[in-house]
Amino acid sequence: MKVVVVGATGNVGTAVVRALTADDRVSEIVGLARRRPDWERPKTTFVAADVASDDLVPHLRGADAVVDLA
Repeated sequence: MKVVVVGATGNVGTAVVRALTADDRVSEIVGLARRRPDWERPKTTFVAADVASDDLVPHLRGADAVVDLA
């Protein structure tokens, strides 16, 4: 399952990403944030994007679930 987390580097977002990496049902995580973090998590690709001005469609394409914390 592919999960996109919008707001992945905030306080709640980091906890969500951590929990998703431990879930065997999740094969891919896309973490969207205004700035890419300096830390990494298994199965996770971080993308710098601003929900107010950037086109998010390419990052959301193919997602089975989206967690919006922005």
